[in-house]
Amino acid sequence: MKVAPAVSAAKEVGKETTLRETSSRRDFLARSSKAGAAILLCGDLVVAAEGKKTFTILHTNDLHSNFIGLGPASDYTPFSTGDDKTLGGYARLAALIRQRKEARQGLGPVLVLDDGDYSMGTAFGGAIRETGAELQLLSRMGYDATTFGNHEFDFGPDGLGQSIGVAAKAGHVPPVVASNTNFDGKHATLADLQRLAKDGVIRRHLVIERGGVRFGIFGLLGKEAVVYTQGGAASFPDAIETAKEMVNVLHEKEKVDVVICLSHGGVARGKDGKFTGGDDVRVAEAVPGIDVVIGGHSHTALQEAILVNGRTPVVQAGKYGQNLGELVITVDGGKLTVESYQLHPIDDTIAGDRAIADEIDRYKKTVTKVVFTSRGYRIDQPLAVAARDLPNTFTDIAAGTPLANLVTDSFRKAINADIAITANAMMRAGITRGKSGVQTVYDVFAVAPLGAGIVDTTAGSALVTAYFTGQELKHMLEFLLVDNPTHPGETFPRTSGMRFRYDMSRPMFDVVTAIEIGDIDHGYRAIDITGEDERLYSLTCPLFFGKIVVAIPTYTKGKLTLVPKNKQGEPLKEKAELVDDPRDDTPDLLPPPSTVDKSSVAAVAEKGTVREIKEWQAIMDYLSSLPVKRKGELPIIPIDEHAGEVRAIKVG
Repeated sequence: MKVAPAVSAAKEVGKETTLRETSSRRDFLARSSKAGAAILLCGDLVVAAEGKKTFTILHTNDLHSNFIGLGPASDYTPFSTGDDKTLGGYARLAALIRQRKEARQGLGPVLVLDDGDYSMGTAFGGAIRETGAELQLLSRMGYDATTFGNHEFDFGPDGLGQSIGVAAKAGHVPPVVASNTNFDGKHATLADLQRLAKDGVIRRHLVIERGGVRFGIFGLLGKEAVVYTQGGAASFPDAIETAKEMVNVLHEKEKVDVVICLSHGGVARGKDGKFTGGDDVRVAEAVPGIDVVIGGHSHTALQEAILVNGRTPVVQAGKYGQNLGELVITVDGGKLTVESYQLHPIDDTIAGDRAIADEIDRYKKTVTKVVFTSRGYRIDQPLAVAARDLPNTFTDIAAGTPLANLVTDSFRKAINADIAITANAMMRAGITRGKSGVQTVYDVFAVAPLGAGIVDTTAGSALVTAYFTGQELKHMLEFLLVDNPTHPGETFPRTSGMRFRYDMSRPMFDVVTAIEIGDIDHGYRAIDITGEDERLYSLTCPLFFGKIVVAIPTYTKGKLTLVPKNKQGEPLKEKAELVDDPRDDTPDLLPPPSTVDKSSVAAVAEKGTVREIKEWQAIMDYLSSLPVKRKGELPIIPIDEHAGEVRAIKVG
């Protein structure tokens, strides 16, 4: 893949990339001596005199706009302790960061770092272009830096630029360190990112001098994460080659003591079940000059640091703000030692920060206006009651089936297509009963928050419809059934109106043995999957998922073929972009807003304006349509034969 040189904000504007938060050690000692206060810091000074330095890194990753504790939202009580089972929430996170900084401050410098995918996952992420709330809150909580994950680009590079710009204008934005993100082009969608780079908000590396230690920080989007990035006109040079360059710059030019890599790449288990692989580990193996890797992307809660090359710790704190990682390191004569590493659970043992909670409440009004009002919903509106948990588990297919069936059934009902399909990872959260079982618009949106539309570019993927043959349906399933060890179970297909049988002992791309069309109420009928029958079946899916589907021939180098068609069997030609290397971007299923073939978009018309049906909207509409026992009551989400129906039948 050909890429242009990465933008260097510091070089372009000649801006100083060092944040000097302490004066020289000599001046500090002199002042301390004169003030008679040295005795209070004697432990720290002895350490310095011996050449031994200790520092602490507090870290998060994959927060995904989870400002409120994880489900249901009505249970979340951030200011009282011992009365709810929700996890996470930025009010609690802010309080815990403050507590841990205070506890560690006298023992050496403390850094607070985030590893990206700070956005997209809840209704707050749906309004990020208007609020920049994610970065504003990171800044208010005292983060020293963050980096880009793949989901920062879900609204395209222009949407990303808008969101950072809003936060920067408000004066609350942490440095964004993006070393292998290249937006040095003439495309209009890159303009805001280029301006932010010139202003020093986005930079290739950052130097922080704190407590007598000079830290060099750079950020990477890993090779595997790039595959999922809606980068548009942006490009992403090789992560490892970029890391080598950054280490050289930080050591030789910036003269740093410690090099920290924010690597949004992921970790993976080896055959022994231990986490020994993934892009976060590979970058440390390939570039020994990296001292610490703060990882992300795979949502892994590492209970102990992975030690690479016998010296470089790789850590990761899970997802959604459920944990705060704390890594304590000592450097002595060039030798780096991990003194301790732990994950602090963020639960209701922590009394939350009221100032942060107040900010979040203010953002709610904008979220309702931007995301929900046009479709008749509001963020805190109750929708239904869950009689039990509907988990979103990628590796336990049976446990995740009730949620998957609910979601895909809602898609098929909204569009009246033959088939609805999605994948485990497209559903980003489960439904948790909690105390009352009440599920609000906020809770349900979190199940399907990804992407944007085509005609309507507000938050949430549009439901798009195309026609495929039986063999093409098989090819689609074959691709989705190839598991990714970094993200086990995430691509597993979930369907409505179709069930299939598969045998994983068969060769790759030939594990699907039968496909049937129908449902539990009307029965199923087998269809031809050999290619002899060219009969077409309508299939609806979220646009975000559709972008992956139409790239299957490219991903598989032509081994699996399929062509999205209209009802007449004519190939859809309105693809906005087709690239040879899908790591740069995946082709759009449908064209840009001005040239949309509206017949292939699930939409309703209001006063002459075409309004798409969002995937989250389909789920909410479906829940709202469920029967109630008494007027004024909320419907109960059924757990019946439809919910438990096995539509992916494993054989062999």
